Amino acid sequence: MRYSALVKEVMNRSVKTISPGDSIKKAAEMLKKNKIGSVVVVGKKGVAGILTPSDIVYKHVASRKGKKVSDIMTKNPVTISPNKTLEEAARLLTQKGIEKLLVFKNKKLIGIITNNDILRVEPALFEIMLEKMKIGSLDRKEEPVLFDQCESCGNYSDNLKKVSGSWLCEECRG
Repeated sequence: MRYSALVKEVMNRSVKTISPGDSIKKAAEMLKKNKIGSVVVVGKKGVAGILTPSDIVYKHVASRKGKKVSDIMTKNPVTISPNKTLEEAARLLTQKGIEKLLVFKNKKLIGIITNNDILRVEPALFEIMLEKMKIGSLDRKEEPVLFDQCESCGNYSDNLKKVSGSWLCEECRG
């Protein structure tokens, strides 16, 4: 049987949040204290954005912009469903040029997944995505190529085909 890990199996369910009106200093202290790479900005109407160390450095420190989190946060963060595969998450991260996706179920924030989460679980998938980026194949308007493990040898491939009920790579298909 073909299996791909899902976002909900890998995502971090412990999401740190901050208010849009909080100070940038408070956000930076929260990032440092929790050793995390982002905080989700939550206002009265729900998720308003995401704030990363890059936002603080580039927008606040280097450009001298803002005093409050809302002044420098990234608005409209990219989201994903918990039932999407890690391959789909990796593709979305690559296409958008970002490192984090907020995970929503029924319009409710339930977690966050980062490129490091994906790398930790499926390093071979990350390698394949890097190679695809290098040759530019992710920019083509075609059906997405499915990356997964060969059910015979366990190697990752973007050329799996179903043979007698099993997903096999080119080498194992003979």
